This record gives sequence, C-alpha cells and structure tokens, in this order.
Amino acid sequence: MATEGGHCGSKPKRIAIGVAPLGTISIGIVPMGVICIGVVPMGVVSIGVVAMGVFNAAIVGMGLVAVGVNTMGVITAGPMSMGLIQIRSTTNPRYLAYPSREEAEAQSKLLGCEGVHRMGDRYWMPCNEHPK
Repeated sequence: MATEGGHCGSKPKRIAIGVAPLGTISIGIVPMGVICIGVVPMGVVSIGVVAMGVFNAAIVGMGLVAVGVNTMGVITAGPMSMGLIQIRSTTNPRYLAYPSREEAEAQSKLLGCEGVHRMGDRYWMPCNEHPK
C-alpha cells in the first residue's frame, strides 16, 4: 500500500525526489516524468546512467534523440552510437562517410587503401571494406 509521498499508486507531483519518483520533474534512482535526472530516468527529457525517452543524455541512452557513451535510437551521438542517424566521436578518417564517390576515393588514396564502399543509400566510405 502506498503512503502519501510514496511512489506506487501515488499521484504524480510537480517535483518528485526519491527511489522511484513520479512527477513533472523527477530526481532519483528510477525517476519517471517529463524531465528526469537519475540512475534509470525515463521520460521526455532524460539525463542519467541509463536514460530512456525522447531526448537522452546518458552513459546508455535509448530513445528518439540519444547522446551518450552507448546510445541507441533514431538520432544518436556517442562513441558507440547505434541508430538510423549516427554521429560518433572518432578521429579515425576510416570512419568518415562522404556524399560523393570521388571524395571517398580521394580519402582512400590518402589512407593508402584500395577502393570505396557504400554506406547506406547516400554516402560513400573509403577502402573496400568497412572498418571493424
């Protein structure tokens, strides 16, 4: 049974702080709400260790727009981004994609590798094979 100020069965509050707070702005271990800051935040804007929502900034972010170390979603930015559109943190020119085959071929020559390969429907990457 939930008590006043508890999390299970209680009404959402404007600002909620606790183990599993539910509110418009939630800060805690498993926060759920519109703006969430915590260990496992879930909501529209999520900031935390494992964020899940529309916008995420986290170590492991999952959602529509995710920014973090290991992000998964439609638009992702991070070292291990996985999604429809990926923006990775890298300085390795082998990971760069180019809008034209000619640009990718020029980069291949600079890198000392052979050929180019397609990346999706619109981009080209240097070298015959995708880097591992």
